[in-house]
Amino acid sequence: MMSVLVLDQSAIQKLKAVASGVEVRDDQGTLIGYFHPVVSPEAVDQYECPVTEEELRRRSQEAGGRPLSDILRDLRDRV
Repeated sequence: MMSVLVLDQSAIQKLKAVASGVEVRDDQGTLIGYFHPVVSPEAVDQYECPVTEEELRRRSQEAGGRPLSDILRDLRDRV
């Protein structure tokens, strides 16, 4: 389970203004971590899939591809 950090109102207001991920740093410039705001369902609804339903159906019917075990073996062999 993830720990919870409670922020003061000043920090909350700054983070609420963030539209995408940001680095969180202290006053010395040391990286503390990363913050990614929660995306509301309404915000997600504005995006459309760039692939049509027909194309998705066609792709699901295609044969081919490689087993994951083969891909992982190839990646291990590269090192």
